[in-house]
Amino acid sequence: MSEIIKINIAVIGLGPAGIGASVKLFDEGIDFTIFNKGMPGGKVNICPRVDNYPGYTKIPGPDLAFALYQRILDRKIKVINKEVISLTKNNDDFELILSDNSKYIAKYVIVGTGTKEKLIGLKNEEEFLGKGISYCSVCDGHFYKNLPVAVIGGGNAALKEAIHLSEFVSHLYVIHRRNEFRGSLKNVEELKEKKNVEILTPYIPLEIMGENKVEGLKIQNKETGEIKELKIDGLFPLVGQNPNTTFIKIDGVKDEYNTIPVNLKTMETNCPNLFATGDVLPRLLRQIYLSEHDGVVAAQTIINRIRNKNNNIKLHL
Repeated sequence: MSEIIKINIAVIGLGPAGIGASVKLFDEGIDFTIFNKGMPGGKVNICPRVDNYPGYTKIPGPDLAFALYQRILDRKIKVINKEVISLTKNNDDFELILSDNSKYIAKYVIVGTGTKEKLIGLKNEEEFLGKGISYCSVCDGHFYKNLPVAVIGGGNAALKEAIHLSEFVSHLYVIHRRNEFRGSLKNVEELKEKKNVEILTPYIPLEIMGENKVEGLKIQNKETGEIKELKIDGLFPLVGQNPNTTFIKIDGVKDEYNTIPVNLKTMETNCPNLFATGDVLPRLLRQIYLSEHDGVVAAQTIINRIRNKNNNIKLHL
C-alpha cells in the first residue's frame, strides 16, 4: 500500500491560476504543495501571441508563460510534476491520487487545471494527430512552411492561430460554421488583410482526406449545400475546449458541461474548502489575467480562513 502523505493545501495545475495562487500563498508564509502535469504556464505556452495581458502590448505566448513561471523559480517553490488522476473527499479531508499511485491528504484544494481542445468528431481525427493535425501552431506550425493548411473555428483562439500560420504557409483556409465570428473584430480584420488567407463561411467539415496523413479536407456550405474539397497538408481544429475536470470524483461539484461553478467572491465551490479557478469555471470570458486573479482570490480566501481559525498551520518561512 502506498504511503499517505498529509499536506495542508494542494494547488492542482500550474497555469496562470495556479501560479497566482502559489505566489500569494508563498508570500504570505503559508505551506502548500503544487501538482502539475505538462508545461508550467499551461496553455499560454501554445498561444502564438498575447495582446491583452497587463504590462505587455504584444508578447509571444511562450515568453509570457516563462515570465509567469519565473515567479515560481525566483521563490524556489517546489513543484511535483505528476498528474492528479483522482480527487475525492472523506469527511473534512481531500484525498489526491497521483499518476504514480502515490496518495496525499489535504485540508484545502485549489483546482486550476484548465482545458483541452474539443474534437470536431470526424473519422481519422485522433489517428492523424501529429500526421497533419495539430492544435498548436507555435509547436508545429514550422512543419507547414510554404504548404497549404486550414484552421477550423471562429473564436479568438482559432483566429490567433490563423494569424500566426499566415506568416509562413503558402495558403490558409479559415473555416467557420457561421457567417459571424465569435472572436474579436480586430483579429478578423487582420486576417482579411492577408493575401494568402481565404475565409470560408458558413462551412462545416465533412471528411478529413488522406491515407496515412492529412492530404485534404471536404467541407460543406450550410446554406447552399455546396461541397468543396480543399488540398491541404495541415489542419488545425480549434472549435472550443473541454475542462480538465474528469479527475474530480466529488458529487455535485461539476455542472452538466463539467465546468465548476463557484462563488466568485471567494472562488469556493459548493464543496467546502474546494476552490476552482481559471478556465475550469463556466465563464463567458476567458483571459489570462482573470485566471491569475482567480488563483489569488482563492489563496486569499484560504489564508483568511486559516488565520481566523488560528489552527497553527505550518509556515514555510
